[in-house]
Amino acid sequence: MRLPTQILSRVASLAVLIPLAACSTTGEPSMVPTLPTFAPIRPPVNSVLAEPCVSAAAAKYFLSESNIKAVEAEAIGGGVNQVRLKADLRDAMCTVTDKGKVRSVVDTMPKSADQAAAEAAAAKKAAKPAPAPAKKTNSQS
Repeated sequence: MRLPTQILSRVASLAVLIPLAACSTTGEPSMVPTLPTFAPIRPPVNSVLAEPCVSAAAAKYFLSESNIKAVEAEAIGGGVNQVRLKADLRDAMCTVTDKGKVRSVVDTMPKSADQAAAEAAAAKKAAKPAPAPAKKTNSQS
């Protein structure tokens, strides 16, 4: 049984126009709901707390201080504070007193195998003693 050509031509023309109908060039907003994304605004961390923590983390992770930033600080009590650090790709927690004495810097996320190998190599390089300068000997004849 053959379908009339008139019906086929109408179906074919509609099949061509359907993808075009899905596109909108009017500039109207889409009807798809979007969820707003935002980051909470945090007050800057007190430099008396942040600077010693950044220095201690730089020594621990063998990074420059420019790669480490203090994200937030919270008072624990008794003159002790916790400063949350972002050290390169890692997160860390620093415990520091109100006077700036660092008690500890602790990782809060596990290290990858690459990070552990890089730290081991950096620690080995830092522990290697510098060669002693050669002494000059004056021969007297």
